[in-house]
Amino acid sequence: MSKKIIHVILRNKIIGIDSILPLCMEINGKCGYDFNFISLDKATFRFIMEDNIVLRDAIKYIGKIELVSSDKYKSRYMSKIFFFYFFLKVILGVSIRNDYVIHSAHLHSKPFIWIRRLFKRKNVIFSEASSFGATKVIDFTNVNKDNLKSVYSKRLSYDEIIKYGIDMHFNPPLLYAGILVGFDKKWNYFKHPEARKLKKMVFKNLRRRGFWIDFTNKHANKYIKDEMPICYPENSNILVFIATRIHRNIDYYCITEFFGALKALSKYMHNFPLFIKLHTFSDIDFINELLDIALGSENSTRYVITTLHPAVLSTRAMVSVFANAGSIMQEFLELGTPVIDLQIYEYTLPDSYFRLSEIIPKDKLKARYKNRKKFSDYTFSNTEDFNKFMCGVISADASEDTSSSKHILSGLQINDIDCSLLKQ
Repeated sequence: MSKKIIHVILRNKIIGIDSILPLCMEINGKCGYDFNFISLDKATFRFIMEDNIVLRDAIKYIGKIELVSSDKYKSRYMSKIFFFYFFLKVILGVSIRNDYVIHSAHLHSKPFIWIRRLFKRKNVIFSEASSFGATKVIDFTNVNKDNLKSVYSKRLSYDEIIKYGIDMHFNPPLLYAGILVGFDKKWNYFKHPEARKLKKMVFKNLRRRGFWIDFTNKHANKYIKDEMPICYPENSNILVFIATRIHRNIDYYCITEFFGALKALSKYMHNFPLFIKLHTFSDIDFINELLDIALGSENSTRYVITTLHPAVLSTRAMVSVFANAGSIMQEFLELGTPVIDLQIYEYTLPDSYFRLSEIIPKDKLKARYKNRKKFSDYTFSNTEDFNKFMCGVISADASEDTSSSKHILSGLQINDIDCSLLKQ
């Protein structure tokens, strides 16, 4: 008898699959379900299949991924026919085989509103969209009580709900599910009036889960070996630099800090290869210009632009360096890799590099630094202090046994998934 399947409708953002994948691997390993990931966006699908080997291999390890988008075929008409044919098969699987479907509000909106009720409700799993919670800032003191959808996507304690005077039971948004899965117990959909009668799961510490960790440790060496610059040994430890969305129109501070961080790191590229992880929508031509100036020709073979997952990079990273804020800082922090926030302005670029950039207000810059500080182990605003810190990093590397990889969080595996939630 073939395994039951859980169909996962993906968001049109990489963070969506990145958040749900450890949960899926845990369910596959403990409960025996295979997974069918459904991408509704061609760009996201291509990024996973062509540019993100870790996510692609992890998906194939527990199932498969399919593209079901409005532009799957040249003919939009054929794409629509395929869409309804595909989801008819999913609905039949849910109805006849007791398969499940996971969504993060897809069944609450078009085009699924037309076929939503064909999905057996008790076999529908509604998941929080991101493991870090919704990032859109909301003024809770002035909530539109006719539309609580934006509030429900956030996380609040009961004390905060009382403080802001939010009536969670007045005109709540649609909730179509039999099971709720959140990444924090404060997720507001757990407080939905209909949530009382639903099964619930809080899936915390997703980067420490046993099956995700086992997969990462098993494949990390090969992934890093395939990208390692040829002038370093295959088992070298690495420096990781995470960049924000860098382009010519971004503000002056982002460009200057990006350049300053690269200049500060360039001194240590004879000790460690530099793995640079860029934002998906960065301007690679502009970045290459900055790399040439900051790193110089002597370091041109000592770095690599990588799309490897933070969990993989953490198995070799001595430090992770940031010149920006982002959820990925929290990932490295949770994985035990020291997080360094560099705010270095000692190096200047010609004015031509800022011709299209903007100057943001000081209060906005201050708020940016405050946000970065929450997830940083160390903050450096000058190269002298950073250089002192890096002397300790070099000493630690020299004393480490490099015959094997560091292997992330192997002693913190959590295998507490409750398979009974999936029993009828």
